[in-house]
This record gives sequence, C-alpha cells and structure tokens, in this order.
Amino acid sequence: MTADTAGIPAVAAQRPVRPAAASVLVIEDDFAFRDLLGMHLASAGYKVLIAEDAAVGGRMLLSSKPDLLVLDILLPFLGGLELLQALRLDPNVGQTPVVCVTSMRDDATYIKAMQLGAAAVLTKPVRADELLATVAKALKSSSNQE
Repeated sequence: MTADTAGIPAVAAQRPVRPAAASVLVIEDDFAFRDLLGMHLASAGYKVLIAEDAAVGGRMLLSSKPDLLVLDILLPFLGGLELLQALRLDPNVGQTPVVCVTSMRDDATYIKAMQLGAAAVLTKPVRADELLATVAKALKSSSNQE
C-alpha cells in the first residue's frame, strides 16, 4: 500500500526535514577541558567550533557567527570578560548568547559576567547534563527574543 492509497499524502510520508544544528563556538585554553566540552556538545548534535584563546576565538566569532559562544573567563592575552565586553559592542555578533565557564568561585566574577550579558555562568568542573541544559536554554531564550 502506498502513502497515497492509505489516505496520507506522499509529501507527509517523507521524513521530516531536521533544522540545521546550532553552531557553538568554544573558547577555552585548557586542552583537555576544551575537548571534553566539544565532545559533549557534538554528541548532543551541535556543530562545534573550537578556539584556544580570545584572539583566535574572536576572529572565528566574526567570521563564523555561531549561534552560541561557550567562553572561558580566564584566558591568556585577553580575558573572557574583556572579549565579552567587546562582543556586546559589535552590531554583527553582539546579540550572540554567551555561556561563561570559570574555575573562579567569587560572586564578583559571576556578577560582572551577568552584567556584561552572559546568559549563564558555569563553574568548573562542568557536568555534561548541566552544560547541555544551559546551552539549550540559552539558545531557546535567544530565539524567543528575535
């Protein structure tokens, strides 16, 4: 029996088209943690871009325009908070949602990141379920604001 004879249009019988996977840029200087973040995000279906510092990550951000940025706060050369502040001033990528990750546990760092527009701040070590839930929530909030 074909889809037409079953009363279902042939178009509806085709597999639904999946939307393109959201792209996530991870800027993290710790090699092992960077790979772990990338592995968790890729296994959840995200397209993952990786950068080891703010200079490389900033260029990737401008050229790739990812859907979300996972940003370490403590980076060499240019810190994550400084990059976040510069990002918010750029009209092309300024609305990109950012999830900060840090080993710092002080309130001042958390408050500063949130004041600069971070969607969330996660403290290392980050559990996979916490990372994925936070990324999904930030992406959903971002798409609801558009």
